[in-house]
Amino acid sequence: MKLGSWDLIGIAFVLAFGLSLGALWRDRGGHVAEDAALLDPSTEVQIGTEWMGLYFRGERVGLMRLIKTARPEGGFDFDLWTTMRLLALHGDATLDVKVQAALDARLALERFSFSVEAGPATLRGHGTVAGSTVTLAVDTGGQVTERQVELARPPVLRVNLGPVLSRQRLEPGARFRYEAFDPLTQAAQPVEVEVLGPETIEVLHRPVGATRIRQRMGGLTLDGWINGRGEMLRQELGLGLVAVRETEEEARWGVMQARAGRTAADFVEATMIPAPWLPATLKGDDAVTLRLSGIDLTRFELVDRRQSRDGALLTVRRETVGVGLALPARGGPPEALLATPLVQARHPAIVGAARGAIGDAADTITAALRLMRWVHAHVEQRLVPGVPSALETLQSGLGDCNEHSTLFAALARSVGVPTRIVVGLVYREGRFGYHAWNEVLGEGGWVSVDATWNQMPVSVGHVAFLRGGLARQVEILPVIGNLRIDPP
Repeated sequence: MKLGSWDLIGIAFVLAFGLSLGALWRDRGGHVAEDAALLDPSTEVQIGTEWMGLYFRGERVGLMRLIKTARPEGGFDFDLWTTMRLLALHGDATLDVKVQAALDARLALERFSFSVEAGPATLRGHGTVAGSTVTLAVDTGGQVTERQVELARPPVLRVNLGPVLSRQRLEPGARFRYEAFDPLTQAAQPVEVEVLGPETIEVLHRPVGATRIRQRMGGLTLDGWINGRGEMLRQELGLGLVAVRETEEEARWGVMQARAGRTAADFVEATMIPAPWLPATLKGDDAVTLRLSGIDLTRFELVDRRQSRDGALLTVRRETVGVGLALPARGGPPEALLATPLVQARHPAIVGAARGAIGDAADTITAALRLMRWVHAHVEQRLVPGVPSALETLQSGLGDCNEHSTLFAALARSVGVPTRIVVGLVYREGRFGYHAWNEVLGEGGWVSVDATWNQMPVSVGHVAFLRGGLARQVEILPVIGNLRIDPP
């Protein structure tokens, strides 16, 4: 069991990019000095390139570059690139996120494309917008999945929220609400922006007047400082991560240092929650009680077959595995057997691998146990800080807990085992870390299974918070950095 199998922060960080790093950008003129562009009093959309450095606890770890161009037919193209080197407990990887958006002259979104690249994992997609309908195509592992998403109102991407916001009167106390479409989760995310008021901050080595704003989305609260045109000058992103307006030379030097191995962001280490009063392992324990604080516990699925809550006290008990349902199982919620763009349960390669792994298994529990052992043996534990795809993981044989749980879900569903993905915490050697595993349906209810750690049922050190795909998993982000665990 490798310590680094805690790498859930990979997906959390990518989702954080989608939720925050692309938000509230305006661009500068492309052929004037940095300080002149910063002080330019014009309020019109400007064309050019803007740079920001990414810092983790004071160390440079990456950059962001936004290019804005005018379209001959009217409107604008946005091209945002974010790159960062991430360090895990047993390796490191470079994460590249790109978002392109085409806007009309009124700044309404017409079409977009995106990509997330992290070592062996690549997710690409594109979409068009007609009114409040988004037509989306996602490409991962060589399989393209298309779907339409109906929204309540015409969407925006977070990459073009800045120009939209800059057309408002940014007076202290003002509040604005938007529905931002997230291509990664394929869902709309309400974003509320509150204007806190004027402040002076240092940008490009000089004091600059700015307006402090606060963004609230999915339980996250993010503070940023913008100038009169809505350009982001500084944004605090949590976990010690900060984006700061810089010159091109400063930003590029930072990413050169990161890729040369001089700096990296160890988000896994940063998100650990100490619990020094517990023994080194809880693998053989039948129950454990923890006191949770620092977050709103009512937002999460903390009560289930294994877990019970009395106020701030959470008790986790080891469940019995019991008897499985006959295959293919018909019970459980429909989504537990669903194929999705990232859980490709109907792909021939997934179906073939699953049938080979389960052999003559005739029930859900026997099949799940064999699939758990197969995934544990065939997927090498390695940091992949991207969006998990079952098909890509099957092809590469690499991944952290996200890849293990996503591949397991696809394999299990493909042979008729109702399966859910679980996100929460796992304990080892005095600390809790963020983790993902699965649940499968048996005659007695849901049974926990962890292909990363090769456990069925899982230890009482596994604390479940959420269940579901990316659209649900994003809800774990407000927990990170805020949750405290104490003795009962």
